[in-house]
Amino acid sequence: MKEQLVNIFVYGDETHVQAIGWRVYEKAGPYKELVEFLQSRVQPDHRVARREDLKKPILRREFEAMNRLYPFASELVGTGVVDENSIYCVTHIVSGEVRLDETLNVSGGGAVPDYLRIYSTEEGFDFSRLIQDDYFEAIHLLWNNRKYLSCLKLVFSAIDTLGYVEYGPGGGNCFAKWLDNYCDLGKIGVTSDELWELRNSLIHMTNLDSRKVRSGMTHRLLPRIIHPDRDVAPFVDGMKVLHVARFVIIVLSEGIENWLRSYNQDPTKFGEFVERYDTIVSEARFRRIQD
Repeated sequence: MKEQLVNIFVYGDETHVQAIGWRVYEKAGPYKELVEFLQSRVQPDHRVARREDLKKPILRREFEAMNRLYPFASELVGTGVVDENSIYCVTHIVSGEVRLDETLNVSGGGAVPDYLRIYSTEEGFDFSRLIQDDYFEAIHLLWNNRKYLSCLKLVFSAIDTLGYVEYGPGGGNCFAKWLDNYCDLGKIGVTSDELWELRNSLIHMTNLDSRKVRSGMTHRLLPRIIHPDRDVAPFVDGMKVLHVARFVIIVLSEGIENWLRSYNQDPTKFGEFVERYDTIVSEARFRRIQD
């Protein structure tokens, strides 16, 4: 029995995707041989494939992110160009050259489910549930078991990650920048630099004295655990008090909401998010690998 085989091509340059093309065959044989046939035809096919330009070029990282959520090959199925049960391969053509390392068999599936699919809903991508599963589930577990210092360490680590995802590896002090841009630290009377120094001393040494604190360049912060609605004295024995509950439960939560809102305001950020979050060692994905 003959199968429909389709070579699908993504045309563009190093930064943008500009068009999609395809070449259709009918051929019988074992699945592996059919895929190998498609791959052997990549070089001649991409030059003569039927080609349709996109309405406007799309940044490559945006295209890759959206393609993982809504594979463009499935759209070709909807047009009748590709049968639903066809075997197809996708190859990227960059500035006229075949990128063999980007050739992939879309018919197969990975061992670990793509988190983009898992957290995709009819309303869009569920950032909140992803961040909850990867970070705040463990943070809540520590908090509810009164492991407050360990909880604060994990909170600081989560802010590191959010800052990296937002600004990238060359973004300077992403921790402080993320806090300044998205959190109202005035509600707890501390600065992002002071939190940065506490983060350094707690994570690396489990004490309150970073180099800048010891040199007198910044205040020593004293974490205080009290209900978020209750006020604390701003200073105790010369140390500035960090209202931990108000910081974690109110200020940080509002900051994350502001950060997530920025993706609605600027959807082009999603491609960068995926590109950077792909490199994160995720709690949820790690569990799935073990399972």
